[in-house]
Amino acid sequence: MNQHFLQSTAWEKFQQLEGHSTFRVKGKDFSALAILQSTPVGNYLFCPYGPTLATDNVKALKSALTELKQLAHEHQAFFVRIEPTASSLSANQLQALGLKKSHDIDPAHTWVLDLTIPQDELLKNMRKSNVQYWQSSAKKGLTIRTSQDPADVAILSTLLRGVANKDHFTPQDEAHLKHQIEAGFATLYFAEYQGQTLAASLVYDFNDTRFYAHAATSNQERKLAAGTVLLVQMILDAKNRGAKYFDFWGITTSEDRNHPWYGFSQYKRSFGGQQVDYAGTWDLPLNSLRYRVYQVIRQLNRVKRKIFK
Repeated sequence: MNQHFLQSTAWEKFQQLEGHSTFRVKGKDFSALAILQSTPVGNYLFCPYGPTLATDNVKALKSALTELKQLAHEHQAFFVRIEPTASSLSANQLQALGLKKSHDIDPAHTWVLDLTIPQDELLKNMRKSNVQYWQSSAKKGLTIRTSQDPADVAILSTLLRGVANKDHFTPQDEAHLKHQIEAGFATLYFAEYQGQTLAASLVYDFNDTRFYAHAATSNQERKLAAGTVLLVQMILDAKNRGAKYFDFWGITTSEDRNHPWYGFSQYKRSFGGQQVDYAGTWDLPLNSLRYRVYQVIRQLNRVKRKIFK
């Protein structure tokens, strides 16, 4: 079974550090990490990028849902939320199992770069300017360093807050990011110039894949393209340590230039790679009334965030 990182024991440890209760269910054709989440209406179980299915078919998913429903009843959860990574499961098949399409929590589409090709070819497939920035960075005085010190998360957090204030979004909580370092799967990257940090990123390493998780760039010395240099270096480092894939973690398929993800999706594509599709986020209501109330509250909260953004 091709397990996604968000179904791993490493992610489970992180969730426990965050104070969440976690559970595992398993059968001959599936496995699932389920995280107990709370809402004003009650609890629900969430399987991020799961359950993991041995075969991409409805039978395996049906078996997994049976076990997850039982687990939900044991913990008074009023619905189960899943995100199968099998793109072959159609919406009609999922709906036939009683599932309802939800607003996607984790991206339904991502961009993945094959690292098994020679480095020269890897660089050739990137946008020319990306490579040129990386090649000339050392001569210009830009240096790269890595860290797994939780205290260094403050540097990334400061840059994230700056970007968030400019682009009007809520950045990841600093304690949340520190827990990812403490769980042992995350590495910080910094691009530094004349004593200041121009760009910072956090990557996750799991099995044969490196995931591009969080990143922020300063408005200072933008001509150095520190964020781009950092990304090229993270890709090459992943290849050199034996990783087979670099997952850019989420893109939009929209061609609308006004889509909030359009710009960074195009940017991720400029490093080469291909699109990978998942089934998206789906809910299995176990208490219809409470689930409808939850949906109303959720919609009101979305409207509220748009108004006060």
